[in-house]
Amino acid sequence: MPTESEDHLKILLRQRNSVVKQQRREKQLIKSMLLYIGVQIPGEYDNPNWSKNFLQWLQEIKWPHTTGAFSMQSKLRILETLHKEYLQTGNELRAYCRKHQKKDYYLLKSIPGIGGFLAATLLAEVGDIRRFTNEKEFSSYLGMVPGIHQSGETEKHMGVTPRCNSSLRSYLMEASWITVRRDPEMQAYYRKHSAKKSTTVIVKVAHKLVKRILSVIKNERPYQINYAFSDKNFSSKQTTIQL
Repeated sequence: MPTESEDHLKILLRQRNSVVKQQRREKQLIKSMLLYIGVQIPGEYDNPNWSKNFLQWLQEIKWPHTTGAFSMQSKLRILETLHKEYLQTGNELRAYCRKHQKKDYYLLKSIPGIGGFLAATLLAEVGDIRRFTNEKEFSSYLGMVPGIHQSGETEKHMGVTPRCNSSLRSYLMEASWITVRRDPEMQAYYRKHSAKKSTTVIVKVAHKLVKRILSVIKNERPYQINYAFSDKNFSSKQTTIQL
C-alpha cells in the first residue's frame, strides 16, 4: 500500500497532467476559432510547439470587430495562466523529489534519456521501485511486455500489452529516443535492429531502459555509460539517427 506522502506526490503529478490537458484543449479552441473565421496559421508556426513568435503573431491579428479581439485575448490570457501553472507544478514535483527522495531521484537521472521530470514521475507513479523482485515484474507493471491474443490453440503476439499506465509508458517511449542519441550502447543496439520498423525497435529500446531503471535502484549505483562503443563508430556525436 502506498504511504500518505506517496499518495500526495501522485496527486501533484495528476494535477500537472490535468494542466497539460487543459493547455492542449485551449490550443485546440484557439485553432478552431481561427479556422472558423478563415485565418490561416503560417506554415512555420503550424506545429504542436507554440513558440513566442507564434504567440506574438496571435496577439497582433487584426480583428474587424472588438468582440472577436476580446475573445482571442481572453483565450491567450487563459493559456498564459495555464503555462505558469504547468511550470510551477513541474518545478514543485522535481523539488519535492530532490528533497525527500534525493537518492533515487539522482540514481534515475544518471540514466541517459531520463531527466528530472521523468525521474520524479517514476517515483510518483511507481512508488517504491525496490518492491519489484525482478525485471519481468517491473516491465509488466509498466506495460512494457508483449500483448498476447489467444484463440483456441493459437497464440499471437500483438505488440505491447494494452494494460499499462498510458502516460508513464508514453514518457518512457519518448525517453528511449533520447537514450538512443546519448548512449553509444543503445545507439549500437538501435542500429543493429534498424532493418525493422522504427516503432518496433524503439519498444525494444524502451524495454532495455526499464531494465536499467530497476538495476540502478536495486544496486544503488549510478548508471555508467559504456564509452567503448564509441570506438566502433557508434558515438552519438559522429552519427545521426533518422527518426
